[in-house]
Amino acid sequence: MTFLWVVYDFIALLFILADVALVGGLVYAWKKAWHYHPTYAPHGEGAHVRAAHRQTMHDIVMKERWHAIMAKFSTGTPEAERVAIIEADALVDSALKGMRMEGEHLADRLANLESDEIKSMPRIWRAHRMRNDLVHTPGYTVTPQEAERTIRDYEAFLREIEVIE
Repeated sequence: MTFLWVVYDFIALLFILADVALVGGLVYAWKKAWHYHPTYAPHGEGAHVRAAHRQTMHDIVMKERWHAIMAKFSTGTPEAERVAIIEADALVDSALKGMRMEGEHLADRLANLESDEIKSMPRIWRAHRMRNDLVHTPGYTVTPQEAERTIRDYEAFLREIEVIE
């Protein structure tokens, strides 16, 4: 019977050591991964300012998405302009989600922003309404001038929250 207790104690010790190793590995992984977390601050002073020296994978992807949107828009076809506006709206939504803004839809997240801190708020609301008209109103058309203004509105907002440069 004492032999079984020795085996039991040995197995228990192995499991305790495995638990300690797993917790240590988790802490190590967390510390290594922390460098890559977004540094957005959703409210308060410096809400839209990030550490300039840190560029996360999220930042790189957002910039690439913006360049792809602009490339699509620059083709000048009405359908490409329409799609570029819709994709720019989705990019803004992704950026606000990255800032951990609360809300079910983009409009909810925009409503949670401090409008006095962000100068381009009227422009982003106008652009979002244009996108909604494009998506929800059958046969809605946009002039090239309106499309250009709308893309510039998205660009101004994304620059102000420092998603693009």
